[in-house]
Amino acid sequence: MVAGPDGGDGAVMTGAGGRALVLEAMPPEIIALILDFLVPQPPEIGETHPVAYSQLMVDEPWFDFTRCRRGLHSVCRVSRRLSEMARPLLYRVVAILDERALVLLLRTLYNKPEYGLWTRYLSCHFTLSRESVIRETRQLLVTYLSTFKPAPVEGTTTTVTRDFLQLLGGYLPQMSVSEGDLDHVPQALLCFILMHVTRLETLLLQVPISDDHQEYDVLCSQVGEIAPLFESDPTAAPFQHIHTLLLQGDPELLAHFEDEDCDCEVPEVYGAQPRRYAPLFACFPKLTTLEVSSDDGVWAPVDDELRAILQGEGPPPPFLPNIRHIYLHDSFAFPGDLHYLLQNAPRLETLYMTPRRDSAFTRSPMLEDHAYPEALDVALAQHAKHLRNLDVSWENLTSFEFLVGPDGRLTALAQMTELRSLCIQMALLYGSPAAVLETPLVELLPPNLVELALEDWWWHSAELLEELPEWDAQEKVWHYQSQHLYRQSALRTLTQFARDVRTRLHHLKRVVLLCKIPWTWVLESAVPLEFHFEHVKSMFLAQGVDFSVKSDEV
Repeated sequence: MVAGPDGGDGAVMTGAGGRALVLEAMPPEIIALILDFLVPQPPEIGETHPVAYSQLMVDEPWFDFTRCRRGLHSVCRVSRRLSEMARPLLYRVVAILDERALVLLLRTLYNKPEYGLWTRYLSCHFTLSRESVIRETRQLLVTYLSTFKPAPVEGTTTTVTRDFLQLLGGYLPQMSVSEGDLDHVPQALLCFILMHVTRLETLLLQVPISDDHQEYDVLCSQVGEIAPLFESDPTAAPFQHIHTLLLQGDPELLAHFEDEDCDCEVPEVYGAQPRRYAPLFACFPKLTTLEVSSDDGVWAPVDDELRAILQGEGPPPPFLPNIRHIYLHDSFAFPGDLHYLLQNAPRLETLYMTPRRDSAFTRSPMLEDHAYPEALDVALAQHAKHLRNLDVSWENLTSFEFLVGPDGRLTALAQMTELRSLCIQMALLYGSPAAVLETPLVELLPPNLVELALEDWWWHSAELLEELPEWDAQEKVWHYQSQHLYRQSALRTLTQFARDVRTRLHHLKRVVLLCKIPWTWVLESAVPLEFHFEHVKSMFLAQGVDFSVKSDEV
């Protein structure tokens, strides 16, 4: 199959006589239900492309995906009837895993454009501007371009694709493998694939994280040139159904940078640059969800727009005007960076961010001012009027507290009446453990919360994270014993919160305490995690609030 390293033939279903006809004899509704189980789940963002099919292990992310596709591919080869039922499912979720798949998928869609109508999810799991990808794509085009045959039915997409392929064919005899010759061909091939999958809903792109690889400016500009081609028939235009865009920072290069044995010069700041994809956002009219892995943390406008501001032309318009939900995984963003994100996404309803390890030690702020104008607290007060779900965290903001807000606290939360779900660190609420005694927790929270997750975390604990995996039983016991006073203080705060909760938070239904260092609360084989919280749990239950405590390490 063109979309990945699927295996060969396989049995579909056998009856008493070992014949596949048993499956065909079933009612079509039953067959459809069976085949639905073979539709693979889309791969998660941040996954590298799989190794060879035969080398995948059962618990690997791509194992089920490739096996499901192999099953559907086998069903397509049983009979015409089963093929008609299984082929739309085979093309519903498509993952492009290598250069050969890129070339052959376009060939298939060029010959049978009706296949593209079935695709709802499409992902590309290699960086199109890598030198090795460019070189391999050229070589594959020399081999396969002569086998591209257009569909018998004419249309704008087929005509434009044919013109492009003819132009490309004229270059092939003189095409060299040196750098600079048709470097943008992989991006162009993906663009034409996107033209054919007109009912696509979710798109995942693996994008560069280093200046050594060119950004996808060509892809963005090419996508922007497609809409005018369909002015006479706008209903046939592509990109009209895309609601989710996933930008996956190159996970292989990221792993290389983070490897202790990395022998290359690691950039000071690296990662995906979502701001560079603003032209792409503008081409997807129904785009509401943006998910990014390993972004570089910079959400201010690109250099040209900043230059326009300096020249007095006024601030540029938001480049995320219609985005409602943003999810950042392994992000380099600081609280001040999220100020720009909120400023450029005025309709944002969901903001989720998990930090990249040690990011606080590789960037330095321009100013150190307790009234920092681009603090996250300012952005929440001025640019987050529609925010309903907030989940952000950092491992260490020592010396960077001014990027959060006054005294390192998010004071604007208490006035955010639209917020319904909040996951927040105690350090972001109070600034320091000593400040816990000054203000009751209930007064710091949004009044209409329904769900609350409190992360038991303070910046001074950051140094323990590196040591934690190496702790032996004695060190865990010592840490538990040393935290006696802290546990008393934390439980006192939670108990008071449980007493006060209905004085202000009338809609709250669930509270979760997330413990990042489990050995603060756990004494192995003696004290379980839940032991300290039975009284707190009962007090919340009396108020109609479900309380639980969790730790990923236990």
